[in-house]
Amino acid sequence: MAITREKKEQYVEAYVEQLAKSPAIVLTEYRGTTVQQIQRLRGQMREHNAGVQVVKNSLMAIALRQAGLPAPQEYLVGPTAVVYLPEDVATAAKALFDSIKDLDKIKVRGAILDGQVLDAEGARKLRELPSKNEVRAQLLGVIQGPASELVRTLEAPANELYRTLQAPLRELALTIQSYADKGAQADA
Repeated sequence: MAITREKKEQYVEAYVEQLAKSPAIVLTEYRGTTVQQIQRLRGQMREHNAGVQVVKNSLMAIALRQAGLPAPQEYLVGPTAVVYLPEDVATAAKALFDSIKDLDKIKVRGAILDGQVLDAEGARKLRELPSKNEVRAQLLGVIQGPASELVRTLEAPANELYRTLQAPLRELALTIQSYADKGAQADA
C-alpha cells in the first residue's frame, strides 16, 4: 500500500521536529532485528531522553535538508533507524552503544553532530565526549581557579598589614607585661 502525499508530509514534519530538538543523531541499520529488540532499544534510550525511530530514507533526506542539515545518502540506504540524541549527547551515546553491543544486528552507519557528518567511527567517538555534568565541573574549575587567585591577591595586602601591625603590638604587650611583672615583684 502506497503512502499518500499528505502522510509523507506528516512524516517529514515529524522528522524535522525531532531533528530540531536533537543536537546529534545516529543513523543505524537494523536489518535482522526483531520488533521486540527495537522496542527494548527504544525503552533503554527513552531513559536518557533519546528517541529511536524507524524512518523512510527518502523522507528523512528531505527532512534533513529542511532542517538545514546534510543528508548523507550513503547512510540513508536499506532499513534505517535514527537515534535522536538529546542535549547531553555523550551520556545518550554511551547508553546507545552499551545497548546495541548485545544487538549485533544493529550497525551504526554514521552520525550528524551539529551539522557535521561523522562516519561510523566518528559516531562511536561521541560516547567519549564529556557529559554535560563533566563539562560543567570543568568549567566551574576553570572559573574558580582565577577567582581563588584573585581572592588571595586581594587578601595579601590586608594580611601583610595585619602582620606588620601585629609585631609592634606584640612587642608592646610584652613590654607592658614586663613592667607589670616588675611592679608586682616590687610590691611583694
